[in-house]
Amino acid sequence: MSGLTVLVKAVAILAGLTVLGGFAGKWYPVGDSLAVFRVEFTVICALAITWSTWPKLIRWGVTALCLGILAVHVFNAMPSGQSGGDLTLYQQNLLFNRGDKGAGAIDVVRQRLPDFVTFQEVSVTNRPILDALRPDYPSQHLCPLGDDLGEAVLSRHPKIAGSGFCSTRDGLAGMQVQTPFGPIWVVSVHLSWPWPKGQAHHVTQILPHLERLDGQIVIAGDFNAVAWSHTLSQMQTVSGTKRIGPYMVSFYLPMVGLPIGIDHVLTSLDTANTVTRLDISGSDHHGLWASFSRSIHD
Repeated sequence: MSGLTVLVKAVAILAGLTVLGGFAGKWYPVGDSLAVFRVEFTVICALAITWSTWPKLIRWGVTALCLGILAVHVFNAMPSGQSGGDLTLYQQNLLFNRGDKGAGAIDVVRQRLPDFVTFQEVSVTNRPILDALRPDYPSQHLCPLGDDLGEAVLSRHPKIAGSGFCSTRDGLAGMQVQTPFGPIWVVSVHLSWPWPKGQAHHVTQILPHLERLDGQIVIAGDFNAVAWSHTLSQMQTVSGTKRIGPYMVSFYLPMVGLPIGIDHVLTSLDTANTVTRLDISGSDHHGLWASFSRSIHD
């Protein structure tokens, strides 16, 4: 057996184990870290298996499985139908040390005038953005953490008195607002990175806050988790929401530049919801634009 043959088989085995490990987030936090790279390692596994000298049945079977996994992800990355939207939301991780003093995000909000805005990394540097937008968004709720972090929710609709809340640690800011179509909880989320960081513990701390919410809910933010992660599954189950929109790149991993989708919108509004990606606008994350149809209230 040549050295190249051994290498190809080793690559196939390691890539396959990485893909399988990405399905284990329910039991091991490292699973959600591996899930970030599912598509890339599925491609590597398929190519390595194809070039290997294993029996045809093994090669064809594993290749078919890999192609099936890729097909599901490609299908879910297809754009959803467009809707004008009776209610709209702009989601943006601001980047705590941005250099434009928030001008890019302010421009997006003023040009598009969404009903709701969810911000993360609302640092001391970024907090003047909230004051600049206050004339159009008088209903605001900020949950700061130190100088660099914090989440905020802004709304053109009136805040329901006493509804604003923050999680027991950084990661969650929410308030209920009164819209023409009824009260809606709007929540901004910012989670830690998965293993070796503390995302699993972080999620455990904020789930009770989501579980207490009743009525219609919209949750948006930087989840630092991909759409197929256990973290997203947990948060949807507990809050009674579903992730909406196609899988799309919202961030590029530093140094390697790998495109990943870790910014999401979840909602209990169950029909005619769409999400599209906006420019970075001075941040290191793409913004998201979500629209919700009035038909869900009929």
